[in-house]
Amino acid sequence: MRPGSIVMLGIGVCLVPLHAQDCAAVARILPAGTVSGTLADGQCQLSDGTPYLPFRLDLPVRGKIKIALTGSSSGSPSDLGLILRDAAGTRIDSGTAIARPIEAGSYTVLLNGSKPGQTGDYNITTAFTAESGMLCGNFPNLGRRQVARGMLPGSNCQAPDGTPYEAYTLTTDGAGTLTVTVDSTDFTPVIAVRSSDGHVIAMPAASPVNVLVNGDSQYLVVISSGDKSGTYTITTSFQAGDTETCRSKKTFTGPDSDTNTIGADSCFLTIAGSGDQSYYNYYNVTVGSSGLVRATVTSGDFNATVNLLDADGYLLASDAGSGGFDAQFNSISGLRAQLPAGNYRLQVFSDVPSGGAYSLQYSFTAGNPKPCTPATLNFGDLPAGTLNADSCRSSYGIADIYTVAVPGWGTVDFDMSTASFNTSLVIRDAKDNLIVRNDEVDGVSDSHITADLPAGTYTIVAAASSGSGNYRLAVKFTPHDALPCTYVQALDLNGGFIQRLGRGSCRASNGQPVDYYSFTLAADSLVLAVMTSSEVDGFLTLTDAAGNVLRTDDNSYGSNDPLIVQYLPAGSYQLAARDSSSTAGGLYEIDLRTTEGARPPFCMPKATMAQGATATGEIRYTGCQYGDNTFADLYQLTLTADGQVDIRLDSSDFDAYLILLDAKGAEMDEDDDSGGNTNARLTRALAAGTYTIVVKPFGDYRDQGKYTLSVK
Repeated sequence: MRPGSIVMLGIGVCLVPLHAQDCAAVARILPAGTVSGTLADGQCQLSDGTPYLPFRLDLPVRGKIKIALTGSSSGSPSDLGLILRDAAGTRIDSGTAIARPIEAGSYTVLLNGSKPGQTGDYNITTAFTAESGMLCGNFPNLGRRQVARGMLPGSNCQAPDGTPYEAYTLTTDGAGTLTVTVDSTDFTPVIAVRSSDGHVIAMPAASPVNVLVNGDSQYLVVISSGDKSGTYTITTSFQAGDTETCRSKKTFTGPDSDTNTIGADSCFLTIAGSGDQSYYNYYNVTVGSSGLVRATVTSGDFNATVNLLDADGYLLASDAGSGGFDAQFNSISGLRAQLPAGNYRLQVFSDVPSGGAYSLQYSFTAGNPKPCTPATLNFGDLPAGTLNADSCRSSYGIADIYTVAVPGWGTVDFDMSTASFNTSLVIRDAKDNLIVRNDEVDGVSDSHITADLPAGTYTIVAAASSGSGNYRLAVKFTPHDALPCTYVQALDLNGGFIQRLGRGSCRASNGQPVDYYSFTLAADSLVLAVMTSSEVDGFLTLTDAAGNVLRTDDNSYGSNDPLIVQYLPAGSYQLAARDSSSTAGGLYEIDLRTTEGARPPFCMPKATMAQGATATGEIRYTGCQYGDNTFADLYQLTLTADGQVDIRLDSSDFDAYLILLDAKGAEMDEDDDSGGNTNARLTRALAAGTYTIVVKPFGDYRDQGKYTLSVK
C-alpha cells in the first residue's frame, strides 16, 4: 500500500461555493495573459438569472493586478462586466476594468452579463506586477496527467540569483515515475522538481524530466530559463510503480457503478498535526461535454466522504452523509456538479481506519444547467422545508434557496432549526457574492444569522452540512437608520487599542460592522498593523487619504489574525477593522508599529558573509515575510572554493532556526537546536558558489529579537 493525495486537508485547498446552477471555475486565467471567447446564454447562471463564465486566478505573491474587459475582433462586448472574488466567494471588486493591490492566493474572475439572456464576445486581459523583494509561495496546482499553458515571467517570481521562474504544486496519489515536459518556441526551458520542504529531487535539466516520487506527498515543479521569456506548454504524466496498490479503481466515461472495499491496500492521507491516516479509493472521470455529474456512495461499514476534483487537483465539491441513512441503516453521501468537458477525479474516504465495503453510483446528464428555482421569502414567515437527495446541491451541502427583499436599511434575523441534521445559513447578494455565513451549531443543530443590510434583493441558502430531514425557518426585519461611518478613532503610532466590534460600530455597504482608525506619518516609514482576537476572524483594509485601497489581509499571519506590513510615504492613512465574513462582533486588539526611513529590501540579502565572518542583527517586521508565518533576515554566502562550512545562529530572544538555500532558492539544509539549547547550527561540505542563509525564529511572527550569525 502506498500513501496518496493530500487534497482533502492539504495546503491551499479551498472549496468555492457552488449552487446546482453554478459552474465550477475550471478554466484558468494567467496573472499576465489574455482569454477570449463568447458568453452564451444558458451555460451558467447567477441567482438574478444573468449568465456568467468563471475563471480561476492564482497569484503566488502579493502585488498589483489589472484586469480589463474589451471587445474581440468581432466587436465590443455589450453590457458585460467582471466580478473579482476571493477564495470564500466574497466580492472584492467589479467593473470592466479592475486595478488594485492584491494578496497572494486563489481568486475567481467572473465574466457576467448585465441582464438575463445577455451575450457577447469578450477579451479579458490581465497584467500583474509583484511587489519587489517578496518570496513567492502560493503556487497553482498541477495534475499528474495534465496539460497547462503559461508565460515566463508571468507572476514575477525570482530566484535569489535573479533568475525569473514559474512554479506549480503537484500532489501524488501513489508512488511511481513522474514525467514533466515543457515546450516553448520562445526559450529553452529548464525544469527542476523539489519536495514540499524545498529540497531538490530532480536537478535543473532540459525537458523532459523523469523523477521517482512518493505518495502522500507534494512537489514543486519549477520552470526557468536564461535571459529569455515567452509562452510555454507544460505536460505531466505519471506511471505507477510495479508494487503500487494506490491506483484508480475505475474510469467513468458515462453512467456507471462500482462496488468496492477500502482496506489496507487503499490509498491513504496522512493528516497534518495528528499523523493519523485517512484511507480512500479514487476514480478517474472523463466528461465529454458540458453536463451534470452525480455521484452517490452507500455504505453499511462507514460514513463516506465523497470529493470531486478537477484535473489540477482543486476541490470542486464535497459531501459527507447528506443523504442520511436508508432503510437498512446504510449511510448515503452524494454530490452534484455542473462541469465543462474535461478530466476529473472522484475520491471516496472512510471515516474509520478499518474501512469497509461500499457502492458507488455515477451518472452524467449532458446539457446546460437547470437552475434551482428559489422560493420567495417574506419577513414574518415561518416556512417549513425538507432537505433530501432531490434538493439543490451546494458546497455547503444539500440546500433550499430563497430570495428575500429588504425594503431599506435594517437588521435581518434568520433562524434555521431542526432536530435532524447540522445546519448552515448563508446570505448572498443578487450576484451571489458571499455576504455572511453561519454554520455554528447552536444547541442541537440550529443556525442563526443577524445582519444589518441596505435595501436590496438577497439570496438565502438554507443547507444541511451533514444529514437530511425537516427544518423550519424564522425570518424577521427591524428597520433602522444606517449608522454613519463618520467617527474615526485616532490610532497612536507604536501603540495598541482594544475595541469591541459590534453594535457600536458603523456599517459597511453590505451591513457588516466595521471600525475605522486613522494615523498620520510625519516621514516615510515602514508600517506594521496587526489585528488579534479570539472572538473575531479579523480582516484589515489599509487606505490612503483619498480612500484608495493599498492593502488588505485576512489571516496571513495567524488563524484569525490579519497583519499588514507596508512601506508608506509621509501622509495620512486609515485602517478598517472588521470580521472576514460574519456580521457577528467581539473583542479584538489592533496594534500599529512604525519605523521611519527608506523602504527596506525585505527578502533581499542584508549582507554578504565570508568564511570567518560574524554578523549581528535583529529579527523585526522590517525583515523578509517568510512563508511559514515568521519574519526572517537573509544573508548571501559566496564560496570561491569547495570546502567545509560551519554556520551558527545564536539568540537569547527567540528559538533560532537556520535554512540554507542554493542559488536558485532550493532548500539544501536546515537546523533548529544543534547549536545547543535553542541555538541553531549547520555543518556541511559545500561546492564553490553562491548560497543564501535564512535566519529566522522557529515560531511565528510574534517571535522577534536580536541574534548573532557566524560562518567558519
